[in-house]
Amino acid sequence: MEALEAKARTIITTDGEVDDMNSFLRYLLYSNEIDTEGIVLTSSVYHYAGDLKKGIEPFRWTGESWINDFIDQYEKVYSNLCIHAEGYPAPDRLREIYHIGNISYKGEMEKETAGSQFIENYLLKDQDPRLLYIQTWGGTNTTARALKSLEEKYSRTSEWAALKQRIEEKVVLYIILDQDETYSDYIAENWKIKVINDRFSFWHFAYLWKKVNRNLTTRLSSDWNYDLKNNYGPLLEKYALMGDGNILEGELPEEQRGSDSYLANNSEYQRYEFISEGDSPSFFYLLNNGLRNDEDPSYGGWGGRFSEKNPYLFTNDALDYNPYTQQFESEYTLTRWLDDIQDDFKARAQWCVAKRFEDAAHYPIVCLEDSLNRQVEPGEKVRITCEAQDPNQRSLYYHWWFYQEASSYTPMDRLKPSYEDIEGFVIGQSAESVIQCHPMIKLEGANTPQVTCYVPEDIKPGQTLHLILEVSNDGEHSLKTYRRIILTAKEG
Repeated sequence: MEALEAKARTIITTDGEVDDMNSFLRYLLYSNEIDTEGIVLTSSVYHYAGDLKKGIEPFRWTGESWINDFIDQYEKVYSNLCIHAEGYPAPDRLREIYHIGNISYKGEMEKETAGSQFIENYLLKDQDPRLLYIQTWGGTNTTARALKSLEEKYSRTSEWAALKQRIEEKVVLYIILDQDETYSDYIAENWKIKVINDRFSFWHFAYLWKKVNRNLTTRLSSDWNYDLKNNYGPLLEKYALMGDGNILEGELPEEQRGSDSYLANNSEYQRYEFISEGDSPSFFYLLNNGLRNDEDPSYGGWGGRFSEKNPYLFTNDALDYNPYTQQFESEYTLTRWLDDIQDDFKARAQWCVAKRFEDAAHYPIVCLEDSLNRQVEPGEKVRITCEAQDPNQRSLYYHWWFYQEASSYTPMDRLKPSYEDIEGFVIGQSAESVIQCHPMIKLEGANTPQVTCYVPEDIKPGQTLHLILEVSNDGEHSLKTYRRIILTAKEG
């Protein structure tokens, strides 16, 4: 039978932008799915608290209290969330693990802080066999200071080699844009720590979404988001939208996207439209929703799909074919999921206000008759059967599809598209010839509980086919459960 991975565990580092605030709010709704080990406030090139003793003025600094303000709102809906799912952390637990890191200036990592000492001590004592993902929504400076402290204190001891190796094997940095120089100048130069670096795909779920998103989802519109903010309780009321009157103390006037003046000066936006959640892909990647994208950055899922630059660096220039533009594009590895991501968000928002389990949607329970990994022969007809039930007895719908780009047997295996990086956001060229020369894998019963997959005759030993199963329920705010089945051609 299938076996799903254990929860991921994480430390969140954030610099307190409105973008981070929205991501943190959503994270609280998903915090039952991830073991949250720490929350650390940092600086970045865009936000820092300043140091008046050194003559450094604050820059776009939104303060130190907003994390606890959001946890206060989470506490108001906590008991309700627990009706609908197990595993939500107690509000006091979240307050306990919140620490202030290096916030005085961009890239400042000279002094030890409560945040850096927390990360340092956690890494020093960590005996959990799971990977530790340090989400980097701002700068890496506090993480860098923690690593530097460990180096300074232990590099001349007999313990150092083993300690350093354990940290390097266990820590993964998921970086949303390089927001200071401490990763390149210190971490990359001194540590062999795995990094997943989203350099530009996140913009399609961030401030530039309206310029680059190409109408891939209607769930960023005014009506959709107004409903989200106003009808799902006190936590969602904190969700920031364009022109909603939300003014952040310390932020520059021209960055106050909640103000009327911002709308007047940026006429392409409408009141109550989506602002940004550019940091959310870093925890989307960790959600154990059945897509298994945390097993390998090249698999792809809600957090995007990544290619290996070296054994320690994965970047988001993996390409998926976008049917809207008929191009292979890196951003489509993220945007192909946006409707599901937003529908899931609103369904969880309903958990904040639905007083009974039966008054909200819940994830279909899915079980496969065989392993998620199967060995196959060329030309074999592979039948895979799913058994599913809905916790609320809603009707269920099934959809199986072949994730070509994640498979090693793909169009790119026969004809590699040449492409150019256009302004850092759009990668691709017309893929029509690629698709024509390499038809989709044949599936029978793609909308039923049992699918038959025809393995290509020319598949080579070791090549893979990634099949995605989606099981969704009906009614208002439906939810979807995924499974990824990987078929691998037998060797020899």
